Amino acid sequence: MKRRAFLGGALGAASIAGCRAQSTAARAQNAASSRSPGPLVWPVVAKLQPGIRSFAGHTNTVPDIVGRIGAPPSLVIFTEGNHLMVLSSDDIVGAFPSWANSQAQYADLDLTNIILVTLPQPILVQMIRTGGVALGNLTLDVSRTSGFYPDMLMGYPVPLQQLHQLGVSESQARFFCKNRGVALLVRKGNPLGISALTDVVRAGARIALPDLGDVRAKCRAAADELLGKPAADAFFAVECPVFQVASASCTVIFLRWSPAVTRT
Repeated sequence: MKRRAFLGGALGAASIAGCRAQSTAARAQNAASSRSPGPLVWPVVAKLQPGIRSFAGHTNTVPDIVGRIGAPPSLVIFTEGNHLMVLSSDDIVGAFPSWANSQAQYADLDLTNIILVTLPQPILVQMIRTGGVALGNLTLDVSRTSGFYPDMLMGYPVPLQQLHQLGVSESQARFFCKNRGVALLVRKGNPLGISALTDVVRAGARIALPDLGDVRAKCRAAADELLGKPAADAFFAVECPVFQVASASCTVIFLRWSPAVTRT
């Protein structure tokens, strides 16, 4: 009886403490809900394979992949974010199945699952080289066996040369567009009246350029040629000190070659 009385008293006290704790937690939760919620960080518990690039951190950290993973792919294109909105538009990927079905030699192709992967090109090369990419605790197999493997990769000469050295691509790349050079793009009727590079410094505006890569070098070369070095120095002096952005001038398309796998 004493033991029962003790347990009853202990359980009663625990219940009261639990209710108080729940009440305190509820108040804290209500107070927190009135503020903007912070990011939810999920721990990585899986043992990742060496060399595989891992996207870990917030729950919304996933590669920019358009399409259905797990379903048989119709066409897999590896490119980068600068091409996403163009390729995924109704004019290209949206119109491609209808065009293919109108051609006698392609009429029987199933093009219901076109996959686009738009990540920085060093990551794409690493995905192909290591055979995978990790999203936190989930690893996607990047191989011909899984089907999640590029039929074509749109990229710069250097990444394409790296793929050729790995022996996973054809020796001949195909140009699909050419860069006409850098340009200064402003909104029509811009309030600062900028119509030339010299107007940027005059108007007290600031510019943002890539920190690395060939695009920055081309911007500098163009400014030197158009303005002369002293004026170009003044132009670059108004650059934002910290602004990182991916280079945006992919120029060639590279097709996969595989003696064991052939897709029409």
